[in-house]
Amino acid sequence: MALEPAAVRQGSSSGNGGLRRMSTLEKNLPAVDQAGKQAWQHRLRRSGYFVGAVLLHLLIFLLVATLVVFKAPKPEQDATFGRVTSIPVKVPPPPAPPASGDAAMNPDFEPQPVIVPVTTPPQVISTAKATFSVDASKLPSQSLSHLPSAAPQGTGMGHSGASGNMGPGNDYGSGTGNGAELVGHLYDLKQTPDRKPTDIMDSASNGLNFLRTFVKDWNMSTLANYYEAPGTIYASQICIRERHSDESTKAFGVSGTVDPKRWIIVYDGMVAPPESGTYRFVGWADDFLMVRWNGANILDACYDGEGLDPSANDQGTESHGNKSLKYGKWVQMDAGTPVPIKILIGEGPGGYSGFILMIEKQGDNSQNGDYPLFQVQDAPIPDFGGDFTFTKKKLLFQPSPLGAGQG
Repeated sequence: MALEPAAVRQGSSSGNGGLRRMSTLEKNLPAVDQAGKQAWQHRLRRSGYFVGAVLLHLLIFLLVATLVVFKAPKPEQDATFGRVTSIPVKVPPPPAPPASGDAAMNPDFEPQPVIVPVTTPPQVISTAKATFSVDASKLPSQSLSHLPSAAPQGTGMGHSGASGNMGPGNDYGSGTGNGAELVGHLYDLKQTPDRKPTDIMDSASNGLNFLRTFVKDWNMSTLANYYEAPGTIYASQICIRERHSDESTKAFGVSGTVDPKRWIIVYDGMVAPPESGTYRFVGWADDFLMVRWNGANILDACYDGEGLDPSANDQGTESHGNKSLKYGKWVQMDAGTPVPIKILIGEGPGGYSGFILMIEKQGDNSQNGDYPLFQVQDAPIPDFGGDFTFTKKKLLFQPSPLGAGQG
């Protein structure tokens, strides 16, 4: 019994020490657990930061990609042909190398910008048709000689009715007609069709020689080598009082293009006499007047000394002051039988020009100088003047609807 208390005391003493060691361990165990818990939480937080950073960068990338997709320029579509046209992008040019000399040593040297040309996108052109109406009554009258029902008949004697660039009309003819009159075209022998000078420009003899060759067969293709006025005139008669030669170019509206010298006008028609019989033409000219009937020259009424085919005339002339009427050959003509007729008039050196073409039927015994005026349509006769005893008689031949003659 005496030992128990000691043992107990010892045990108690040992127990207290054990208790004290256990209390220390017990105290240390929570500290170890707390440190591990904190390390684990620290690692967890670091992992969370990493994942968050990845997610944030991914979100930013998606946002940027979305903006790029929606804001990128779309190619333009060519609405006309369905082609895709690329949009030109202005690329900044590379900097120019520094120049030699002082500029190369200058650190502040700045190269000048280079301008890169940018191609303009093609424009889309609308092909929609416009619809409009025209009041035909307000349109100017024009020559429609190539149609059966053409503009109103013109007399060719000073009547207006210009067509295209034609003049207002004078004794040479008018710009309107129905094609049954004498149809006239003007040729300038001084210049080619492209307005270059010919060998006739400064040579009256060359012009005379050309005309003498031309009237042998009246080959109209040879006139293609010379300038032809763009218009056409229509004349019912040849009765042109002597006046300045520029009246001819005015009739065709080419006063500023053709110098009024060394020109000719060739009239064509298809006509028949009012009654059968023997006829001859009588005429005077300053400078040229020739008549070709059914393929043969039957009058040369050119100015004295400038005849083109004297064999076309009968012997003898009529003198009236300083003018001489020439007689053509007598020719049998049949009513109702249209034949082609060509009439050439022209001017040589320039200055004043005048022409008259009359006709006489055998047996009518006309007075000298007072022969009927040859007409293809009834028209007023202008005053001719001069020394002729001309009383303005007329003999009307019947024009053919076939148009210009071919003889």
